Amino acid sequence: MPPHFIIQLIYLTIGALVVFGYSIGSYLKSHYYLPGVNWIMSISSLWMPAVIYLFIGICLVDISRPWFPAPVRAYFVGREWMIGLGIVGAVSLILIKGYVNTLNIELKKLELVIKKQCSHPFLRVVVASDIHAGGTIGKRRLSGIFKKIQSLQPDLILLPGDLLDGSRTVLEKEGLDKIFMSLSAPYGVYGCIGNHECFYGSDSLASFLEKCGITVLKDEIKRVDQFLYIVGRNDRAVEVLEGKEKRKPLKVILQGIDRSKAIFVMDHRPTAIDEAVESQVDLLVCGHTHQGQFWPINLIVKRIFSFSYGYQKIGSTHVIVTRGAGTWGPPVRVGQRSEVVLLEIHFIEK
Repeated sequence: MPPHFIIQLIYLTIGALVVFGYSIGSYLKSHYYLPGVNWIMSISSLWMPAVIYLFIGICLVDISRPWFPAPVRAYFVGREWMIGLGIVGAVSLILIKGYVNTLNIELKKLELVIKKQCSHPFLRVVVASDIHAGGTIGKRRLSGIFKKIQSLQPDLILLPGDLLDGSRTVLEKEGLDKIFMSLSAPYGVYGCIGNHECFYGSDSLASFLEKCGITVLKDEIKRVDQFLYIVGRNDRAVEVLEGKEKRKPLKVILQGIDRSKAIFVMDHRPTAIDEAVESQVDLLVCGHTHQGQFWPINLIVKRIFSFSYGYQKIGSTHVIVTRGAGTWGPPVRVGQRSEVVLLEIHFIEK
């Protein structure tokens, strides 16, 4: 076999693994426990931001070339490899910093006032979405996220979807259930279904979370200690991907409740904000958008969703869309960090 053919074959194999490794790894993880697949998926998933930033770098060099002084242009004739190496180096530094941003979790603290009767005038609520445990998020990163959450000493923890990215069997073999069991709060830990749970069977993964002490609300409402209602809404992927019945309207879920009590709603996607406002819930928490995760994808996400990130109060409803504590696909965040939200809620009577 000619040496050049062997080299070409090696390049093609590496290229195929880089481009398709994440998809192949995701498929394998939905059926089998294979140690080391997380690393393959992480490395493979980097090709997307790498290609974007390499393309931007090359375009910037080409566009700015006419403005380079003549001696500079003359110097790089025959030395174009130096420019290429510089671009690759810059992109590598961006990706390294992006990975560090995923580990250095940002705390977003908000102080809210809810005008409802409550025997507890003050409540500390932690919100963490889009953890994606089991994809490129292994035991070490998951432990880091949960240590951050527990260090805030929350009274209540809300997890609005996309908590898991893998089959229950694989998640248990990786030992992620033991880490989820470390989450606790006096008034409980609550979650809802996101679209990624539906890729691996939302009922199976809800059962996994319940085993870990997390109450999963699937178009359901739960009364907490006689002063608060918590609602968890199904993601529409339950209908689209799993063929189950359409999710219930929020007004149906809220029928017959005591409206003098506070109402908190978890809804994975921020696409039904108007419905929550019309239903006069006190707090709506969402995730899903990742705030684009890295530039310039964040600009696209901002155009897709009317409210893609942050906090706003609409009527009497406090609306929060968090960028998430984990990552999906490439384990990088450029121009932002992973996030957990701490809500310091004061209840006052009208």
